[in-house]
Amino acid sequence: MDAQVFINHRALLAKEMPEQSLLFLFAGAPKQKTLDMDYPFRVDNNYYYMTGFDKANQFMMMTKLDGKVNEWLFIDRPDPYLERYFGKMIDLEEAAEKSGIANVRYLDRFDWEIGRLLSRNNFKTLLMDFHKRELNTVAYPENDMCRRITEAHPYLTVSNIAPVINNLRRVKCAQEVECVKRAIAITEEGIKAILDHLRPGVNEAELQAHFDFALTMNGAKDNAFDPIIAGGVNSNVLHYSKNDQVVNDGDVLLIDLGAEYGYYAADISRTFPVSGKFTQEQKIYYEAVLYGQQKVLEYLAPGKPVEDTLRIAREAIGQRLMEAGKIQDLKEMERLLPHGVSHYVGLDCHDVGDRGLLAPGMIVTMEPGAYMPELGFGIRIEDDALITQDGAVLLSPTIPKTVEEIEAYMAARK
Repeated sequence: MDAQVFINHRALLAKEMPEQSLLFLFAGAPKQKTLDMDYPFRVDNNYYYMTGFDKANQFMMMTKLDGKVNEWLFIDRPDPYLERYFGKMIDLEEAAEKSGIANVRYLDRFDWEIGRLLSRNNFKTLLMDFHKRELNTVAYPENDMCRRITEAHPYLTVSNIAPVINNLRRVKCAQEVECVKRAIAITEEGIKAILDHLRPGVNEAELQAHFDFALTMNGAKDNAFDPIIAGGVNSNVLHYSKNDQVVNDGDVLLIDLGAEYGYYAADISRTFPVSGKFTQEQKIYYEAVLYGQQKVLEYLAPGKPVEDTLRIAREAIGQRLMEAGKIQDLKEMERLLPHGVSHYVGLDCHDVGDRGLLAPGMIVTMEPGAYMPELGFGIRIEDDALITQDGAVLLSPTIPKTVEEIEAYMAARK
């Protein structure tokens, strides 16, 4: 994305910073995997959102003093020895151009810079991005930096900036929307690769391999989350992850997966008949869930509470199932549909931010389902939608979804 995207993000953040404050965001550090190898590094999402950089060990500093905002970026100093093994490292001028941050320094200059800054200015608040789940914070650079600074300057009040950034991330700019749309398009190729190889006797792991191959061939950086590829009774396990069982004739295959492109996620679910045709029982439940999703899409609009989507889905699906004689009371939908229906999508698959009223620029999922372990199958249908001034636009309209589309696609396979 253009540097202007990240400049705009920082401008929004600066408006939320209190006066006389000092803020840090960290890219994160690699974690050791074996004696001489690290796990693949994944940049912290909030850091990427504000800088556009995805390299380990970097951090950003912002100050707001008497209405004036300044920004610094601290990066590794290029090392010819490391460059021989790992490739060219970015220098000060390149980092400034890419990020739009004027003050770029090497990490070994930080202690001098921060010492001068704190001694010459009247800071009151230290803003840190505390959003990790674990209590063990030894490996987190933000905790270490907070400790170092507050031990030397105990008059500072520490505050968590994570909720502010999380709420900023809810509304996407045009380039962010394009990244999500590209992630969805790649996901569609992966889903069609699964459909092309779906047959009785195939293993869930083989289907995942076809999906992963399609993602790589179409430019995805990674899976946005661990794929769920669940055949038969496994389709009732909401976060099924083994993906290693054989699927059989008469089963359904429930998939919940998404590509990651430019660090932005797609999140799509489909349920397919392994044999190529739904049974009559499966079709009744499937079309009820599809009807529920359509009602959620019709509901989505600015000013609407996102939490109401679960009620709307349960009522719509339940109405259809009562008409078909499958349930007797809408209360049964609490058992059939036990999970939420809509969440934000962005840098995280389950993106961050308060779950309040919808606004233009938000991207949300619609993922109603119905789960019947006693019948040996579950149904989930999920798409991503962009909230606009007038309502919502479906971002994944061409992935086979109706009974007719799915059965026709499978019948036409070679």
